[in-house]
Amino acid sequence: MTIVQYLHVLRRQWLVVLLLAALGLGAAYAYTDRQVRTYSATTEMFVGITGENQDSVTQMSQGSTFIQQRIKSYADVVTSPSVLDKVSAAYGVPISAGQISVTAPADTVLLDITVTDTDPKRAAIIANGIADKFPDYVSQLEKLPQQESSPVRLSVVESATESSVPVAPRVPLNLALGLLVGLGLGIGAAVLRDALNTSVTSISDIEKLTGAVPLGVVPFDPSTSKQPLVDSDEHGARAEAFRTLRTNLQFADVDSPPRVIVVTSPLPDEGKSTSACNLALTLALGGARVVLVDGDLRKPSVGRYLGISSGAGLTTVLAGRHDLRDVVTVYGRDTLAVLPSGPTPPNPSELLGSQQMADLLATLAEHYDVVVVDAPPLLPVTDAAVLAAAADGAVLVLRHGKTRKEDANRALQALDAVNAKLLGSVLNFAPKKKHRGGYDGYGYGYGYGDVSQAKPLPKIVRPAAVTLPEPESAPAPTP
Repeated sequence: MTIVQYLHVLRRQWLVVLLLAALGLGAAYAYTDRQVRTYSATTEMFVGITGENQDSVTQMSQGSTFIQQRIKSYADVVTSPSVLDKVSAAYGVPISAGQISVTAPADTVLLDITVTDTDPKRAAIIANGIADKFPDYVSQLEKLPQQESSPVRLSVVESATESSVPVAPRVPLNLALGLLVGLGLGIGAAVLRDALNTSVTSISDIEKLTGAVPLGVVPFDPSTSKQPLVDSDEHGARAEAFRTLRTNLQFADVDSPPRVIVVTSPLPDEGKSTSACNLALTLALGGARVVLVDGDLRKPSVGRYLGISSGAGLTTVLAGRHDLRDVVTVYGRDTLAVLPSGPTPPNPSELLGSQQMADLLATLAEHYDVVVVDAPPLLPVTDAAVLAAAADGAVLVLRHGKTRKEDANRALQALDAVNAKLLGSVLNFAPKKKHRGGYDGYGYGYGYGDVSQAKPLPKIVRPAAVTLPEPESAPAPTP
C-alpha cells in the first residue's frame, strides 16, 4: 500500500484509531496514578589529598592520579552496610542500599550521591547524613598505621535540599508513551480492519468490480426511513444524487438509449426499491413519460412507498384477469404512471419469464418514454436476471458498507449468464461527509461551487397516463 492509500484507510477508520489512542492514554494515566511518588536529593563531594601531602606540584599531580584511581572504589563503598548503619543510627532513619546511587563523573574527583525516598525531607536527611559520616569512614580505610591522619580528604561541595517535584513516576513521559502505543495499536487495527472488510466502501471498489464508476452516489440521510421519496425534498442531497443518476443514464448508451430499465441489487435491504421509485420520479419530473412497474412479486414495496393499492396489477394482467389500462394508475399530479405488483403469485419466476411479460414490457415501451422495473434481488432468486434479459439493461444498487464485494461480483455474473446488459451501478447509503463539489470524495455535483448553491433543474410536468391499446379478441393466455 502507498502512503496515500494508508491515509485513506486511516480516514475511513479514524474512529478505531481515536478509540485505541484514547485507551492507551487512559491506561498510561491509570498506571501512572497508581505509582508511588518518589523524590530525590543529591549531595556532591570533592575527594582530595590533605595539605601535608601536597607540598609540591609533583606531589599534587601524583595525589590527583591516586584519587582518580581510588574514586570508583569510594563510590562502591558508599552503599556498604558499615556506612549506612552509621547514618541510620545517627539520624534515626531507615536506609537501604537500593535508595542510593553514586556516580563519579569521568576525569573528575567528584562524587555525586543521590538518595530517593517517598518523603523528600527524609531523602535530604539521608543524603546529608552520608556526606557527614562517609569522610570519617574513608579516613579509617586510607590511614596507615604509621600516619596520624588519612592522606585523603572528602569535603562537601553542595549539600542536599528537599525537592517538591517527584522524580517518579514521570507523568509526561508515561502519558506520551501511552499515547504513542495507543496510536500504534490503532493504526495497526485500522489497517487490519480495513483489510478484513470485504464490503463495498468506495468508488474504486465499484470501479474494480464493474469496470466503470457508478452512475450515481446516493448519500445517507437519517430521514430516509420516514421520507423515502425525493419529491418531498427536491433540493436535498438525495434528490440531487438521483438527478445526477438520471443525467448519467441518458449517456449510458447514446446510440441506443435504454427504454426499459430494471433496478435490482445483489441482496435484500440494499435500497433497490426506493432507488427504483426515486429514479422513476426524477425521470418523470424531468419531463419524460415514465411508468414504474413493481416487478418484485415476492416482496412488493412500490405500492407501500407510493401509497398505491396493490390489489390488482402486474400479476392480474399476466393472468388475464384485468386489462393493462385498467390497473395502471398515476402518482402525484399525473407525473408518474405506476403498475403495481398485484396479488403475490405462487410462481413468480415463471410469470416474469413468460412471453406475456416480454410482450407487456414491449407494449409499455411503445407508450412511455421510459419503463422502470423494480426487480427482486439477484442472488436469492432468478427473477431479476430474467427481467434484465428482457429489458434494455439493469442498474445494480450496492449499499455502502453492507454489500460484499463477493456478492456484487456474483450478481454481475448472474447478469452476464443471461446476456443482460449492465447499464451501471448506484452506490447507496454513502457517508454524507460534505466536501467541495461532492460528498466523501465521490465528487458528484455541478462542478462549479457548492451543490447546495446551485439552482435546481426546472420541473416539467406531463400527463403520464396514455391510452393503451384495446385488448385483442382472443382470450389472454394464462401464465
